[in-house]
Amino acid sequence: MVVTRSALVQGTLVHARRDAFAQRTFRYPLCMASLDLDELPELHRRLRLFSHRRPNLWSFDERDLGERTAPPTRDLAGSLADLRGANGLPPAAHTRLVTNLRVFGYVFNPVSFALGYARDGELTSVIAEVNNTYGGRRRYVLGPRERVASSGAGSYRCVRELFVSPFLHGEATYAWRFDVPLDGARAAITMHVDTAAGDRVFTARFAGACTPLRDRTLALAALRYPLAAAQVIGLIHLEAMKLRWLGAPYRRPGADHRPITSPPSLVSRAPLQ
Repeated sequence: MVVTRSALVQGTLVHARRDAFAQRTFRYPLCMASLDLDELPELHRRLRLFSHRRPNLWSFDERDLGERTAPPTRDLAGSLADLRGANGLPPAAHTRLVTNLRVFGYVFNPVSFALGYARDGELTSVIAEVNNTYGGRRRYVLGPRERVASSGAGSYRCVRELFVSPFLHGEATYAWRFDVPLDGARAAITMHVDTAAGDRVFTARFAGACTPLRDRTLALAALRYPLAAAQVIGLIHLEAMKLRWLGAPYRRPGADHRPITSPPSLVSRAPLQ
């Protein structure tokens, strides 16, 4: 049997918000892919339900990430290596891309993670590509300078630099936690949003089990998540409607998609763990 390092991660996404305007928690099932980029040509040839750069039930295209040209001018692995080098990060012996796949040609990726590992399996860098629903995009490059040593391996902190939510404003930082062993049986990624005052106002956590990327896995996932891609964008807008009904201030981004740092200020009512 061919050894497949790429996998589907099937689990649950939890969003929790605690501030002066809303205290809400919601969760829903989610299926993401963990792709070994070196395997893409083989996966394209061998699998019937997955394609690379071509339509299928499930598919992947670099243009859904930072590679906007059609066709991409070079492979994604090469551009990630260039980005690591430009930011002084160590080369990655192994890369896993955690992202949403296209389903019948449609996808929206709120965030994708290019995880860089050393030869011994240690996580050494993360490139988190965040997209908002207004067409803005930002790549956060996380390495030794962003690592939070006191929180253990896989913990990083950086300043928020992209407008994401029309309901969450003010100066803020992201606190990331990656519990994603190389080719492990389970994966968990947590992101906290902390205000300049140190209040934790939002937490998102995705955790799930990893299953090798095979036709059987893809077929079962299609039955369990038949509208996976549409579900993501649909739930984003549904939660936005609920927040507007609750009276949370609504503000759209400017042309530069920078976060709005002016009031209203957010005050946490209860800490999130």
